[in-house]
Amino acid sequence: MRRASTEGLHEELMHAWQELERLFARLGLPHENASPAESWTPCVDVFEADGALNVVMEVPGLNPESLHVSWSSGRLTVSGERRERRASGAVGFLCMERPHGRFTRTVALDVPVDARRAQARLHSGLLTVVLPRLDDRRGRETVIPVERQKT
Repeated sequence: MRRASTEGLHEELMHAWQELERLFARLGLPHENASPAESWTPCVDVFEADGALNVVMEVPGLNPESLHVSWSSGRLTVSGERRERRASGAVGFLCMERPHGRFTRTVALDVPVDARRAQARLHSGLLTVVLPRLDDRRGRETVIPVERQKT
């Protein structure tokens, strides 16, 4: 796997920024600025099994309709939005650590895949995208629909 230099650096900086924000919040220290670009970045695992690349992303609280998954030029991109939670009635939050807002996560994969046969499933807050390996055919973006997995 390889990352595009500026995009990979941007993702690493965003992740470090979010870790710092969580640390400030845990310690009760003030911090003036919100994240510079996106509101949050979901964690990702990538592994190969049964001739396919598997990308597993943590997106708790989201439904398939709020996710956009696409493949283009060796990059899997997932974007979506988690709505801000609001207290109902006289109830107010004492602590609010789960992030909300828009996110975009791009995973660069230096492996040719058959994006037309790709599958994306959402189950228990985990989005799993399965990309069957293929001979090298890079190029167009392919949108991958997300379906709810039946238990």
